Amino acid sequence: MNWKRRGRIFGLALLGINFVAANAGYSIGPAQAGASDPVLAGAARHAALTAAETQARAHLAKFLDIALDDRGMARDNAAIKIVLTADGTREETVWVAPFGLRDGRYVGLLVNEPKAMDTKHIGDAVAFDESQVRDWYFFGDDGKMYGSYTTRALLPTMSPKSARQITRILAPTPAPAHW
Repeated sequence: MNWKRRGRIFGLALLGINFVAANAGYSIGPAQAGASDPVLAGAARHAALTAAETQARAHLAKFLDIALDDRGMARDNAAIKIVLTADGTREETVWVAPFGLRDGRYVGLLVNEPKAMDTKHIGDAVAFDESQVRDWYFFGDDGKMYGSYTTRALLPTMSPKSARQITRILAPTPAPAHW
């Protein structure tokens, strides 16, 4: 199996793990967690995610430079996490891949099922702009995942097994050394 195919399969598997891990963190609170499960209290979790999103957005321009080809289409092993607003009040973050730039707006397909929206489903097309971006990732030539700032922030809240699996895939730093 060539490295591209392996990267795609690995990426899709990780995207599923990444989505579950990143979104489970929002719904698991102290009352639902097991006695041995680490839990970040609501304010600490919010602060960690906000800081992670800020870091991801700080590197967004560089990510887009390498993720988008000359036609404005994202490479196969890249995804972007955006915030959507349901019924004008509730916000939800969702992963989008593939994605691309068309007529000044980004468009892509939902990778996960939105919980707060009845009108959008996995595979549906969405349009968004850079202000909606909360995170991103891509697989480097080394086979490691760069980005995934929110997942990195939530590693302490995951089960040790899940954290180990994700850590094996993640690059040591979210941004490549040459950035």
